[in-house]
Amino acid sequence: MKDIAEKLGLSVNAVSLALNDRAGVGEETRRLILDTAEQMGYLDSSPEYIQTYSNKNICIMLKHRFFRDFRFYGRILLGIEEEAKKSGYDVFMNSFEREEIPACVESRKVSGIIVVGKVEDAFLSRLKGYGIPVLLVDHRSLEEPTDSVTSDSRQGAYQMTACLLNRGIERIGYFGDIAYTPSTLDRFLGFLEAMQQHRGLGSFKESMAYVERFSVLSNVEDFVIHQDAQGLYEAFESIPEKPDVLLCSNDELAVFFMRTLQGKGIHIPSDLGIVGFDDIELSSMVSPALTTVHVQKKMMGKRAMQRLLQRISHPGEEIEHIILGVRIVERDSV
Repeated sequence: MKDIAEKLGLSVNAVSLALNDRAGVGEETRRLILDTAEQMGYLDSSPEYIQTYSNKNICIMLKHRFFRDFRFYGRILLGIEEEAKKSGYDVFMNSFEREEIPACVESRKVSGIIVVGKVEDAFLSRLKGYGIPVLLVDHRSLEEPTDSVTSDSRQGAYQMTACLLNRGIERIGYFGDIAYTPSTLDRFLGFLEAMQQHRGLGSFKESMAYVERFSVLSNVEDFVIHQDAQGLYEAFESIPEKPDVLLCSNDELAVFFMRTLQGKGIHIPSDLGIVGFDDIELSSMVSPALTTVHVQKKMMGKRAMQRLLQRISHPGEEIEHIILGVRIVERDSV
């Protein structure tokens, strides 16, 4: 403690109070002392101090590939961080490609974990094995019961498709990779259900055969990740029968697709209507402005942090799945 006190120009008593989570030092000073102790390796040798340190830290995990969609996930992360700070917590951000346990989790220097976006069940099981509360955002595991916060993707896609059909638009297709995340699959299922009910389609096989005439259901996201406009255009060209409107699985895809088509001389919406999902800021800035489904992105982050804190203080509670409502935003792309 003396080394920490000397480095920061504080009294040994102040350092002791901070490390033992006792009153007598301000919040900023306490955080400074704990961070310095962490940097100096002081916490590694003391389980008591590790517990004190972890009481105010949350680990946020997000796969590298989802960082390209930062207009969506960035708003979720902002909501998490704002709610964490309001509650006196700091966040450790960990982006990962391989499924490696973060050092802060292995050393148990956090009191909770929030995984944003899709994560494999086996890796989720490993994370939960550390005995630290885990919550999922924009993902839900059917294999591993875990608290989650999602948006109502299925309802949003259903409402959007029904709205288009009620306007007399007949040939509607889905454009997206339904295996990319659970939310993209939910969006497709909402679209499919609306088509079944409003077009009087019969069996699932009949319904799939119908929508596949106007849709692309796989390998689309890779073209967006790599900004491969030609690959995306070729995917569009592969559609057996050209639709009047395509419902894209997310706004990032919809905007890139729109620009790709415009570069090929295709006019939106006179030649083809395009609809997105998420209502990222860019969707209102492109020309024509994108019709889309609004998702409460920042609120997802806030609710996630609130639920995680509830789980930390009440570890025995039943698992809870929070689903936030969505709404249609009509603009000019249809």
